[in-house]
Amino acid sequence: MRSRRSRTVSALAALVAAAAFTVPAAAAGADDPGAPALPTATPAGSGAAAVVLPTGDRLTVGTGVRAGAIGYARDAGGSDALATFQVGHETYVVPAEAAPYLGRSLDLSLFDVTRLAASADGGVAGAKTQVQLRFAAGVTPTAPAGVTLTAVSGQSATGYLTPASGHAFAQALRDAIKADLAAGKPAGTGTLFGGLTSMAVLGASTPVQPHYPLHILQVNTLDDTGAPTSLPVILVDLDNPAAFTGQVFSYQGVARVAVPAGNYAAIAINFAFDPAANTQKVEIATPDGIVVPDTGTVPPATVDMRTATSPVKVTTQRPSTLAGSLTSVARSNASGTFSATLSVDAGADTTVLLAPAPKPAVGSLTLTENWIANGPDTARDPYRYNVVLTSDHIDANQSYAPADSTLATQRHKAVLDPVYGTNQALLGSGHVSNGGYALLGLPIPAGGLTEYVTGGLQWTSELMLPQIPNSQNFSFAFLDDDIRTLAAGQSVARTWGQAPLVGNFGQHPATTLNLYGCQACVSGTTVAALLGMLGDSNKDTTGLDFTAAGTAQLYWNGQLVSSDTNRLGYVVQNVPAGPAKMRMVLDFDRTATGVVQSAKTHTDVTIPIPGKSNPALTLPAGTYCPAAADPTATCQVLPALTLNYQFNALSDTNTSHSPRQNLVLRVGHLSYGGVGSTAHIASVRVAVSFDQGATWQDVATHGGDGNYDAHWSNPAPGSHVALRVTATDCLGGSITQTVTDPYTVG
Repeated sequence: MRSRRSRTVSALAALVAAAAFTVPAAAAGADDPGAPALPTATPAGSGAAAVVLPTGDRLTVGTGVRAGAIGYARDAGGSDALATFQVGHETYVVPAEAAPYLGRSLDLSLFDVTRLAASADGGVAGAKTQVQLRFAAGVTPTAPAGVTLTAVSGQSATGYLTPASGHAFAQALRDAIKADLAAGKPAGTGTLFGGLTSMAVLGASTPVQPHYPLHILQVNTLDDTGAPTSLPVILVDLDNPAAFTGQVFSYQGVARVAVPAGNYAAIAINFAFDPAANTQKVEIATPDGIVVPDTGTVPPATVDMRTATSPVKVTTQRPSTLAGSLTSVARSNASGTFSATLSVDAGADTTVLLAPAPKPAVGSLTLTENWIANGPDTARDPYRYNVVLTSDHIDANQSYAPADSTLATQRHKAVLDPVYGTNQALLGSGHVSNGGYALLGLPIPAGGLTEYVTGGLQWTSELMLPQIPNSQNFSFAFLDDDIRTLAAGQSVARTWGQAPLVGNFGQHPATTLNLYGCQACVSGTTVAALLGMLGDSNKDTTGLDFTAAGTAQLYWNGQLVSSDTNRLGYVVQNVPAGPAKMRMVLDFDRTATGVVQSAKTHTDVTIPIPGKSNPALTLPAGTYCPAAADPTATCQVLPALTLNYQFNALSDTNTSHSPRQNLVLRVGHLSYGGVGSTAHIASVRVAVSFDQGATWQDVATHGGDGNYDAHWSNPAPGSHVALRVTATDCLGGSITQTVTDPYTVG
């Protein structure tokens, strides 16, 4: 059964664009020579981009602070297995059905998610993937399934795919594999799409390698029967990765590549299909000891998938059934400064087999196996095992039975907008290692989920919000938590999505790998401030809705610096000496996707810039500072006000059935491991509107020192509610936040 769901990008791709802009002359005071000079600003990135592969598979790709992070999920009609190649600064995600055609009919550029994420259309929901195609001589160019041709010239054509058409393209690849297997041929050896010889991203070019004396290395590839087969192989120069490291693609058992002399290792993968083109098994081999001499004959290297015989088997103390796995093999060079990684996301019906390998003599090998299994009754007793195994070699016996005493417990619950109906959110929890992390999103039951994870490791989790039933508009949104180290025997709990889903700065642990790094910091003459688009009742939640629309304005000392669309915040450079005030006005609108709760949010925040250093506010080591071009530079946390909302007596759909509504409001400042402003909160005001903001009424608010209680009477069931909170501190900082329908009146 094929069931896969993955993450996507959207119209907010401008959020992660890195194009700088200059302050307009008028804003900089060109008409008034006596006006103070204004700084320049750069749109700030979110640390994540989402892309849609040509096959329609959706995923998120870490950028900047989250480089190396990949998010996978399950999507009906999607691939049942995907391979991720991370080589240097490039990341490629290849669906199983495309692998047999790589390097021949399908160019690797189609799956270069690093470039797709950075491109103008990369990851935009509804955006087109522009492609160039070439057909064999005498073949009339015809659009493959899912592709729309825009121009034809001789044997060449251009066209595009859309996220909606990608699954049709993937199915056509699977149909071609079925035809090959039915004809008694290896998958991928038959003619594709009536004569397609090449398909690549429009404008794709082959990267130029450094110039070194080259030697021809032949790589022979065999399948698990010993027959020649076509495989993708990563070759790593263990002596000098800059000289050569990359993918090669064998065809009918042979690949030849020009490489410099040196010691090499390889990582190879083979997808084996059943007659229906489902991925039956994935085989991974890591042949070592490949030597290319300076002179003389270069001996061939052999990749033999008959050596991949070791399945990972985990026996748990409570009954469980495999739901999915993430298998990662990384190979580093002798100095440890470079690594290439192959990761495989496989479903429950796909067996992953490894070739045993000793600890290498040159460089290092790291195996990470993330094995995820569900309990037998996900409705009445929902639990999941999330076991991580790591090793510096690959044993022939990959069977494990972790004791309960080695595990930690995470209890998750998702509270969702009622418009999602019975569609379930996807929860992914991943172990964070030096090489990054991956998240495999699996459905979380309505009543919550208990997750048993390997203790002693760093973990991060993510909730991917579901699609709205029968909606014509695609949406993609997710919520992340901060990294936490969970000790064996420790138990933690988290409720995701509790109203309202509204922008925040938050309060975080000392070391965090969230979407933004330090959300308001100053380093030298640079200031960075980013408002998390989606927060919930947890102080460390950061989230994004890639399909939202938005506007933003930046003011410096009361003067408008820039007015933009789709911005989370700004990096402001060339900040004049002395104290200043930075003001951002940010609006986010999610109504186009069909959500009802917290569909529109407005945040007006003023952040005092102290103009002098305060060692007590130094950002703890380990958290990324977007204001510091030099990673060794001192970074200081700014006094950005942040709001945390706790609504009492809401249901699992953020619905209130009470005539009286109570809000516990906590007002504080952005902090990391307790480092942040402790300035006195000077004032707090809460108001509600029941006529969509036409009129407002202040409500009774009690408390002090950042902790407040507010009460009001709910309107009739089905009525609209809008909430507005204003807070100030003694430094001159302020925040006003308005959210429409933070909860539903039931």
